[in-house]
Amino acid sequence: MLSESWKRKLINFTHSGVGQRYPLRTRLELPKTVLGRKLRQRKIMTDPFPWLTKIKGEVKRDELMMAHTSIRIGGPADFFILPKDIQDLQIIYRQNGETPIFALGEGTNLLVKDNGIRGIVISLKDSFRSIHPPVFTQSAEKKETAVIRVGAGVKLSYLAKYAARYSLTGIENLVGIPGSLGGAVIMNAGAEGTEIGPFIRSVTRVTTSGEIEVLKGEEITFSYRKSIFPSAGGIVVEAELELEKGDMKTIHETMNSHLERRSSKQPLTVPNSGSIFKNPPNDSAGRLIESAGLKGYSVGQAGISRKHANFIVNKGNASAKDVLGLIAHIQDVVEEKTGIKLEREIVVIGG
Repeated sequence: MLSESWKRKLINFTHSGVGQRYPLRTRLELPKTVLGRKLRQRKIMTDPFPWLTKIKGEVKRDELMMAHTSIRIGGPADFFILPKDIQDLQIIYRQNGETPIFALGEGTNLLVKDNGIRGIVISLKDSFRSIHPPVFTQSAEKKETAVIRVGAGVKLSYLAKYAARYSLTGIENLVGIPGSLGGAVIMNAGAEGTEIGPFIRSVTRVTTSGEIEVLKGEEITFSYRKSIFPSAGGIVVEAELELEKGDMKTIHETMNSHLERRSSKQPLTVPNSGSIFKNPPNDSAGRLIESAGLKGYSVGQAGISRKHANFIVNKGNASAKDVLGLIAHIQDVVEEKTGIKLEREIVVIGG
């Protein structure tokens, strides 16, 4: 069996011209099948976005999203942009017209369909990764807190460890979440009963009109695995978190314990997208799926993890169609046996 890296090389070689830096030559649609997956190249006759030449960051055409999702699945995005700074983002949002834009974090809790994404994908993973040292204050009751300003591209695991250096407590249970801060804010990421929402003091984003907007934490509605902003759209570029001073030893013990449990109970060594379903009230999706006898069940190359039933793993060359078929089967069986309709946590995008 070919390794993941060699599969990627073979797919990219066969998908000639795909994933190259913009601009590219004109190509004719030509279906090809590689490792059981059909790849299509679309006809590109003219340059639809001349303003892309103003972008200082990296711009790619027909970038395979399987290279940017944790489950290693996903067809090509029309345009994949790694902006260098806020000015790049402002250009994109002011010039995109009716072209849809999707903001990508670390690609966790995400399934991109096999035909890919029509429009523009923005990834902040190569920039917006600064963390400013915490600013401490003390209340009249001698309670010490600190505010940390963090770029949206910073990994949540790194942020939790950074806060621990200063004995700041509150987010240590989030150390095992593989996503970035921007995605964590949008999804109100959580683990072990801790969610990031209550610690958000402010969020800075670029709006759909290209303006810079700063929202206070109380202006944002956080609920289970989602957040609601006063107006839709745009992209989060930075957030401020307010954390309390705690005991460093206890904080590190909590993080170590959480990481050990995560390693023992979750399929971290194979491509996956994290939790597929939200936990129903007073129950867990994993328990319901396992009790329905579905642990290990597969559709194509997508299988329910034997380690944790709320995880779907890519067993080698899974397609989004395989995963969606498996999700539908899980929902049908669990509802038939328990009367509970599991709600998807994973975000599905593309055509």
